[in-house]
Amino acid sequence: MRFSILFFFIIYLSGHVYATSELSEFAKRHHVWTDSVLSTMSLKEKIGQLIMVTSVPSQGQKNEKQLLAWIENQHVGGVLFLKTSPQELSSRAKSYQLASKVPLFIAIDGENGLSFRMDSVVEYPVAMGLGAVANDALLEQMGHEVAMQCKALGINLNFAPVADVNSNPNNPIINYRSFGENTQRVAHKAWMLARGMQKEHILVTAKHFPGHGDTGFDSHYTLPVINKSYIELTQEEFVPFRTCIDGGINGIMSAHINLSQIDKGGQPATLSKKMMTDILRDSLGFDGLIFSDGMNMKGITNNYSEADAAVEALKAGVDVIEFILNPEKVIEAVVKAVKRGELSEKTIDEKCRKVLFAKQWIGLNKKLKVDQKKLQEDLNDPRYQLTARYLFEQSLTVLKNDQSLLPLQRLDTLKIASLAIGDSIETVFQSRLQDYAEIDHFYIGLSSSELEIKSVLRQLKGYNLVIAGVFDTKLSKSKNYGISSVHHLVIDQLLHQNKVVLTFFANPYVLSKFEDLDQAAAIGVTYGDHVVSQDAAAQLIFGAIGTVSTLPVTISDEFPEGSGIALKSIGRLKYTIPEETGFNSKHLISTIDSFANFGIRDTLFPGCQILIAKNGKVIFNKSYGYTTYDSINKITAQSIYDWASITKIAGPLPLLMKMTEDSILQLDRAFSNYWPAFKNTDKASITLREILAHQAGFKSWIPFMPGNKKDTSNYRNRMLRYRCSVNYPVRVASNLYVSIDYKREMLDDLANLELSKKKKYFYSDIAFYLFPDLIANYGHQTYETQLYEKFLSRIGAYTARYNPYEYYPVGRIVPTEYDDTMRKELVQGFVHDESAALLGGVSGNAGLFGTANDLAKIMQLYIQFGTYGDLHFIKPSTLAEFTRIQYPGNENRRGLGFDKPYIDNAKKKNGETYPAKAVSANSFGHSGYTGTFVWADPDNELIFVFLSNRVYPSRLNTKLIKLNFRPDLQQAIYQLQNSFHYQRY
Repeated sequence: MRFSILFFFIIYLSGHVYATSELSEFAKRHHVWTDSVLSTMSLKEKIGQLIMVTSVPSQGQKNEKQLLAWIENQHVGGVLFLKTSPQELSSRAKSYQLASKVPLFIAIDGENGLSFRMDSVVEYPVAMGLGAVANDALLEQMGHEVAMQCKALGINLNFAPVADVNSNPNNPIINYRSFGENTQRVAHKAWMLARGMQKEHILVTAKHFPGHGDTGFDSHYTLPVINKSYIELTQEEFVPFRTCIDGGINGIMSAHINLSQIDKGGQPATLSKKMMTDILRDSLGFDGLIFSDGMNMKGITNNYSEADAAVEALKAGVDVIEFILNPEKVIEAVVKAVKRGELSEKTIDEKCRKVLFAKQWIGLNKKLKVDQKKLQEDLNDPRYQLTARYLFEQSLTVLKNDQSLLPLQRLDTLKIASLAIGDSIETVFQSRLQDYAEIDHFYIGLSSSELEIKSVLRQLKGYNLVIAGVFDTKLSKSKNYGISSVHHLVIDQLLHQNKVVLTFFANPYVLSKFEDLDQAAAIGVTYGDHVVSQDAAAQLIFGAIGTVSTLPVTISDEFPEGSGIALKSIGRLKYTIPEETGFNSKHLISTIDSFANFGIRDTLFPGCQILIAKNGKVIFNKSYGYTTYDSINKITAQSIYDWASITKIAGPLPLLMKMTEDSILQLDRAFSNYWPAFKNTDKASITLREILAHQAGFKSWIPFMPGNKKDTSNYRNRMLRYRCSVNYPVRVASNLYVSIDYKREMLDDLANLELSKKKKYFYSDIAFYLFPDLIANYGHQTYETQLYEKFLSRIGAYTARYNPYEYYPVGRIVPTEYDDTMRKELVQGFVHDESAALLGGVSGNAGLFGTANDLAKIMQLYIQFGTYGDLHFIKPSTLAEFTRIQYPGNENRRGLGFDKPYIDNAKKKNGETYPAKAVSANSFGHSGYTGTFVWADPDNELIFVFLSNRVYPSRLNTKLIKLNFRPDLQQAIYQLQNSFHYQRY
């Protein structure tokens, strides 16, 4: 009695006022169904309701038959599922429920979601990763979703959350399963996760009371002892449980640990009346269901038989004992205990009534439906995938960031290598890194020889930054977290020879195993190697996402609990799933797949890349088909396309915009002031504005034969050679070179070219031939150098190159046309446009190649008003001027360099618009002759990229244009906007 009074006195002094469940009817435990079922039950049947057995699908039919027998004959109250699959659990749960007289608890240990115990379901971060997340509301959202997944399977009881405070880094069993070592952090996380599940009427348990975190032993194998006073326990271990109780949690699971200062008899807490009744019930005020931890664990079985332990647990105050291996013997033992007066039948009735009321609260008094046909779809709903992504992203923790290296900027100054330590193939982490910058990948697997390791490390010396990922470790403490001598050797040498961004895809305690981490330029930890963690870590390094997470455990004096360096997003493209921007993945993918497959099947093109970015996020980037119709080389995200006339807005235009805002060029000044060859000609007064808006009166283009020469063979004999020489230095094709005089002749022809007498809109390449030389003259560097160094390399558009054969294997470059006139070969790696080819492949009208991903970066810079990656390239006012229609009264829809929608586009019928009917009037873009198209819509924050080689094998294939393929596809995408709504719980 004195002991109990002391407990209440301490609670009173602490100012704690406990509350009953927020679901007040749970405490009453009276319901028509509950009372009627209880009234029909025998003592054995009531005891059976207090027992849970275990389904082990790996044991096959033997286990299932045994379980069915226990359900039918011993009337057990519930079944706990171990490692299983959704289909297996759903099927077995249904058969068990049908066999049971009273509906069953169907339980699972879904501590961080159902993936803790099964495959083929959405995976959320481990609890320690969740502990790093600053936004607790996301955990409630997760709890809600886990509950919905449970319902889809027929699960009604989840043995979660873990409310243990992992204050002992050497804890072998709780460890990463805990939210951390800070009591308040654990308390809030545990309750938010529990509340989300409980609001959906899934029964949950905070576990493992009184707290399994401060022990170096595993209760599966022995009885851990915690030597703390009651006051110490109230200040640490009890705090999360008290928070959950105050919130109204309906279940708590006991731990098989001994509190030596409270229960001096050495009893496990599960069997201790002082712990289960005096403290948990009376002092902390818990009125819900108390579940035992598995009664098969050696923390119990080393000193007690199963039957004796079950009796003692019920006497101590436990309501439901789980993982019973012989329910018949347990029931008989409890019956005998009742007869002996150790347990009263009234106590059994109270416990059974509580169990039955919980089952009624769950909804087991009604017929439940489980749709097994849609099971996989329901379990992996895109809403759940999106929440998981948010949690993985927000769990990323940066522990070191010397000189604010992260997020990486000034990409043009970095020569980057990535290194996977512990993996021998390209990782998801490395693949995503490559979307942001030009990176060479290296790998050192744990089986790599010393010679192989030395070779890789030697090669890495040539890079001024190495982004290294640490892989193939273990989350659990066993075997030193899986850290090998290779991990140690590589990390130690790497940190002493290179500037390193080091990311641990591992339990954060792993960091304590390495010395000299102070040598790293930046360090991050992801709490595991999940593919979404890898993806997000790469995006964090490049500033597409930010983080404010903090370390939930102490690693060392340098990295204590609460450590964490906040990083902000700097406006680079983020890569995510469509649902994040309001698109339904299923509908978007099926729609675009349908279009692309039709285009390939009906030979509009042999293959294509399609990319969609919405709100600064790439939500779709998929490749289809092959480089040619022979179906040999597949198109991939790394395939490089000839952008054709898109070159105009991706090549000279950004430099021209910069020159106008720097007052080097003036839009309304005569272009002849900048290009003297036009003086004293009919082109002397035309302005740069007129030229860029295709309003100058130029012809569309000039034939690749200079002047009016019609004798093609004579022209070839004079201008082209099959070998490179001093007089024929300009490469046009694989084995074809043009005369050094060609460019001079072409420029002369341009100066003498007669303008149209009436200025009106007429699309023309002519002036764009001149822009590279103009830019070079004023910039004192070649046009190509300026474009790459001042613009493309700085935003990470590294595949955007002229003459890509100089930089990439030809097999990676998508061929265009078989040129049977000039080059006499399949054009691959060389620009398709003949005029641009004769200029050495470098022209303002055509010649740039690249991927859809890098083209999207350029368009994102435009849509972000001249800013990308926290770098300012062009003023918003300049972009506004260049992207507006210049001469609307002249039936000219063009901006300056940019294409625009038809002026009355919104009024036209579908199929008659350009581009899609739904694009805004402020949108802009360009198409390319080879079958390319890009469009940016700032009002909708939508970018659409389509790259194909429709001219293969011949430009005579015009189906892509005649069938209005690109505008129709774009329109279909617009119509799918807002097809998904992320329901915040």
